[in-house]
Amino acid sequence: MRTLFIISIFLIVNVLQAQQTISNKGNRNQTYPNVTAVNPEIADLVEQVSMENLENSIRWMQNYIRNACLPAALETQDWLIDQFESYPNLEVFIHQFPAIYNGGLCKVGEMLEAGNVVAIQWGAEFPDEYIIISSHYDHPDGPGADDNASGTAGVLEIARILSPHSFKRTIVYLPFNAEEQWMVGSLPFAEKCAQEDWNILGVFNLDMIGFFPEGVGELTMHSGASEISERLWEYYQGVANKYVAIPTLRFSDGDSYGGDHMPFNIYEYPALYIGDIEYHYGYNHCYHRPCDTLGEGVNSLPLAQGFVRATLAAVVELADGWLPPQNLSAVPSDSEITVSWDAAPETASYKLFKNNVLLTETTETSYVDTDVVNGTEYVYYVKGIRTGSGEESAESNRDSIAISSPLTLPYFADFEANTNGWRMSSEWEQTTSEHYSGSNSLTTGNIFQNYFSTAELCWFSIPDTVTNISISFFLKGNLSGAWHASNAFIEASTDRKRWDKLMRISRGNINDWVFCQGHLNQYIGEPFVQVRIRVESSGEHYANSIGRLFFDDVCIDFTASLAPIPENLRITEYSESSKKAKLEWDEVTVPAKGYNVYRNGDKINNNPVLSLFFNDSPVLPHYCYHVTSVYPGAESDFSNEVCIQDVSIKENLPFSAVKIIPNPSTGNINVETGLPTTYHLAIYTMQGIKVFEKESFTDGALDISTLPKGLYILKITTRDDSVAKKIVIQ
Repeated sequence: MRTLFIISIFLIVNVLQAQQTISNKGNRNQTYPNVTAVNPEIADLVEQVSMENLENSIRWMQNYIRNACLPAALETQDWLIDQFESYPNLEVFIHQFPAIYNGGLCKVGEMLEAGNVVAIQWGAEFPDEYIIISSHYDHPDGPGADDNASGTAGVLEIARILSPHSFKRTIVYLPFNAEEQWMVGSLPFAEKCAQEDWNILGVFNLDMIGFFPEGVGELTMHSGASEISERLWEYYQGVANKYVAIPTLRFSDGDSYGGDHMPFNIYEYPALYIGDIEYHYGYNHCYHRPCDTLGEGVNSLPLAQGFVRATLAAVVELADGWLPPQNLSAVPSDSEITVSWDAAPETASYKLFKNNVLLTETTETSYVDTDVVNGTEYVYYVKGIRTGSGEESAESNRDSIAISSPLTLPYFADFEANTNGWRMSSEWEQTTSEHYSGSNSLTTGNIFQNYFSTAELCWFSIPDTVTNISISFFLKGNLSGAWHASNAFIEASTDRKRWDKLMRISRGNINDWVFCQGHLNQYIGEPFVQVRIRVESSGEHYANSIGRLFFDDVCIDFTASLAPIPENLRITEYSESSKKAKLEWDEVTVPAKGYNVYRNGDKINNNPVLSLFFNDSPVLPHYCYHVTSVYPGAESDFSNEVCIQDVSIKENLPFSAVKIIPNPSTGNINVETGLPTTYHLAIYTMQGIKVFEKESFTDGALDISTLPKGLYILKITTRDDSVAKKIVIQ
């Protein structure tokens, strides 16, 4: 359709450091139990939260300057391990990660000595459903009693109280390192969760829970949530106000952006900031100062106790609660709408509602609604009826849809006449202020703080006879705000439950129109495919500027490249230690002048590459590559994408895979990971001194009987993923 040949920008536009476009499902549609009364057993657990224990833990941590890159952080990590391992029923790991900033103390790309401490209490019935209670234990330059020894003390206290008990769902106690470097520890952990597609029901992040200014009035507990966590916030507030006398309120200034809850929001997991930052601005004169100690920084242990009690109650109600049906979606065709949802345990039947009116009660998990009119909007949700008691659950998530005929392919929209075929949030509009062609484009409108909107294109089918299909568009505009504050995604779905991320547009200015293209080949043969644009921002305090995006000439077409595309791009060699990678690809069918290599969308070779390989150095984990073939006056589309991260994903190491048997031992152990390849194994003393190492080790027996009796950390490393576990030699 175009005579002008433009290089496509596939998958990532203006990528941010260390964040991958991982196409995980997330859990933004999660809904929660309907808690109507206080459970006496949970109330008893709530009463066990001890101010004395909180004070003692804070006092221990405030004696150390817990900079993420200094030995005190490692000592704090090991102290936390000891605390968690003193409680029953917990598996304790260390999730390690590299530094991504030059802070003078950490070297970019190198693993920090102190990692995230992960203590897992496995669920008895639904072990793959996770509830996370998190904090951060680092502080850059002072005692950090409130920030955040207080929140970490809260995580320890909840673990102490809950670990002796059994719950249906898995609880993860998770003090992070390096939050003060801007979530450097929690971001790779959230990425790991996304890569492994964890089903995270909610994250409760305790960050600064012990300061309350004098003269403000009676104690109140303020918390915040971005759009993705609205239902989790409503659930938490309702539970907190039933179990704790101190009122729980929403932040008066929206949500708190900075904090370890934020990386989970990025990957579409509901996560809350829980802490005292409501009074941070203009009140807390000890924030990041030497006076952040017990007495000044932490001046209200009753407030800290209240936050911990509220979190504990919300976690237990969720860990053992009866959940509403999950993942409802409404899929249209040209004559009906099919509504479906996941089967809910302990549920005898389901009540399906349409526009708030009961439509049917059924024992099935789907329903075909034929009483529909073309172009009319319908809203659906479902409630469960509990087996035995007949109790009615809270609502599932809601889905709204309008019945329509499918798009006819190929599809092209220049937005000159109208926006037909698009179903948009109210902020979107046709505009003449910017355009690539003609005099109109489609715009998001102004993107402010804590913003969420979508523009959905009508559904279509892709025949199984198609060999190559893509979506393309021209893009201009900006996404402003703090790091990770704003993102836009081009997404596709075959069921409106899981939305695959095809492209990501991140923070920054795109001052000139750029051409973006992504392939839809994975959906060939699918009877229902829908594409949407999702725009989201977070953080009232930080994302305080306005952004706006413009889209023009959206096209879905059966495409053929103007020049042969290099195939089978692959990473054949990669060294984490030397930070070198070798790329190779197959020769194109028509002899080319050479090849261009693109890293994260930018060409990195000065002259065409004449060989079929390219060595890149230094390499960081977030690098992704494409290759094009070059001809006189022409260049092909991008090849397939390969990422350094993908190399690691192939050897991703779940915590549950690491088994040390027996432990404690007399020095002869068996190491089990399930990894198909060799890995690096090292053993450290609790002071961080390496005393044993195997460069290439495979699962099996290991004789470490020459080591003195005592406590050690055994660390397993696969490329850029690393997991550690405490071992005991008797």
